[in-house]
Amino acid sequence: MAAKLSPATVAPWKRLGELVSNGRYQEALLAYSEAHSSNLRPHAFTFPCLLKSCAALHDASAALQIHGHLAKSGFSSCPYTATALTSAFARLLRLRDARMVFDGMRERTVPCFNALIAGLSQCGKAGEARDVFGLLGKEGMLPDSVTVASVLPACGAVEQGKQLHGLVVKTGYCLDRYVATALITMYLDCGDSGSARRILELTVGKGVESYNAMASGLLRNGENFIALGIVREMIRGSSEKPNETTLLVVLSVCTSVMALSLGKEAHCYILKRSMDCNVKIRTALIDMYSNCGSLECAYQVFSTMDERNLVTWNTMISGFLIHDKLANAVRLFEQLRLKGFRPDSITWNLVINGLAHHQKFAEVFSFFSKMRLEGVSGVNLETMTSMLSACSAMSDIQHGKEIYCQVIRTMHDFEDDVFQTTVIDMFMSCGCDKYAGRVFEKRGRKLNDPALWNAMISGYGRCGKNSLALKIFNEMLEQQVQPNSATFLCALSACSHSGLFQKALHIYQVMENTYGINPTVEHLSVMVDLFCRAGKLSEAYSLLLKHTDPPASMWHSFLGACRKYSNAELGEIAATKLYDLDPSCTTPWVILSNIYAEQYRWNEVETLKKSMSDKHLVKAPARSELV
Repeated sequence: MAAKLSPATVAPWKRLGELVSNGRYQEALLAYSEAHSSNLRPHAFTFPCLLKSCAALHDASAALQIHGHLAKSGFSSCPYTATALTSAFARLLRLRDARMVFDGMRERTVPCFNALIAGLSQCGKAGEARDVFGLLGKEGMLPDSVTVASVLPACGAVEQGKQLHGLVVKTGYCLDRYVATALITMYLDCGDSGSARRILELTVGKGVESYNAMASGLLRNGENFIALGIVREMIRGSSEKPNETTLLVVLSVCTSVMALSLGKEAHCYILKRSMDCNVKIRTALIDMYSNCGSLECAYQVFSTMDERNLVTWNTMISGFLIHDKLANAVRLFEQLRLKGFRPDSITWNLVINGLAHHQKFAEVFSFFSKMRLEGVSGVNLETMTSMLSACSAMSDIQHGKEIYCQVIRTMHDFEDDVFQTTVIDMFMSCGCDKYAGRVFEKRGRKLNDPALWNAMISGYGRCGKNSLALKIFNEMLEQQVQPNSATFLCALSACSHSGLFQKALHIYQVMENTYGINPTVEHLSVMVDLFCRAGKLSEAYSLLLKHTDPPASMWHSFLGACRKYSNAELGEIAATKLYDLDPSCTTPWVILSNIYAEQYRWNEVETLKKSMSDKHLVKAPARSELV
């Protein structure tokens, strides 16, 4: 290793270093392959350059191969090479390999610590990152600014961050822009926007990265307009110009608050600065336009793109689905395959959920089967919930059970309230109320979410077990679970199916007087139906008058009750209301005529027939559809 290399040997490695410096990483790996085939001896700086290329290309297999080569060449003990190897493995998220190299080093350096800490922080291994940082001090080394910036994201609580902030002040790294940026990010991640703001104000010569960190953090915390204010402050009060990250923040804010006009202003700025060729920015524009209601603009941006990635395709598919353009979304799904892209789990989840939303249940199962055949993993809980909804609609208990079992086996978040509610609804829709009851006993009674209780009440009602439905409703109130409008509708429907007039009246009064829930047209419809069946026509009419614009179905129900109980006075009112709603319909007048006839009021019958004739209303003749 110590022997002097000839110029002919040095030249290829010098060229390799130039390729890496110019970002031509793939060419650098090919150049190394040719040099290695020619048995040229590498030197101390060969492997660090190659490992940097592997990390930049996210090529873990090439990194492992180069690791073998450097071990055979005797460079494993070189601190510079070992540091580069640790850094490459950490950036490739191969933390076990990075830790093995790190632990095997005889002489560890601060850059080596920095590489491992950064990798652990990036992978969410906050505790391990802090442990390695502590090991640095135990080995008698002082952290540099990169160390501090790398360990700050590993702070799980603001107290830990403040301790590191104190270290930053003591060591003088507070003047470092990148450390200041890391501190801003840390405080915002911990929810302390005030401290983050003070650091931004105190940072001398703050760059665009500091403003971006502040705006991005505020955006993550839901402070959209304040984030936008930070961007305006940067544009007006400093010499810094917005970069790609800044514009992505602005477009995200526009998407979150559905500010289409502001999004168009940002788009104009992007075009003026010739930044529209960036794939990330164009994808963000598609997302912004789709969410702000301008699908045409979104598709125009998409169709004019020369270069697209899978995220771009997924965003456009999502845009079509947001606007209920299912056919366009499925067509785009097929097109991306023709363009050489392979749909990932996000693509499949989007399409399956879209099909379920449009009640294309046969297609839901078809796409799910195709996804499994292609070996795509990563199906999310939302998709499995959509699958269960399809099973519910099709009364497919077998597939429903299989999906439920798969979720329990493979997903840690199977106790999600929405999923559990869908499971109960699926079992109830398939007539398996016992299974639904078991799911509810395990999970539902512990929750204050009314959706699970509603699923049980409505499910028992659909299964004809109205007494059990009302029992669950009473238990819900006893456990002080706050009912909502849907809860009372389910309970009233159970009373209606059982003919429990007094019980329904009590529940209706509790809904209005105790819980302050205003009755909807659905509540009124159930109550009117109950009053009508009980012969309480005056009370039913009073309820109809409470609603400003009752639908025709309620008046038809009321008129039918007037016929049953031979109430001509209220029947006339109902028939007149139905005529106002649909002047071409003869049914109300025919029913009213029958009421008159039952009371032997033949003069009124004749008058009504003449009135119908004057209005050119002709009763449709009776006919049979039986052949």
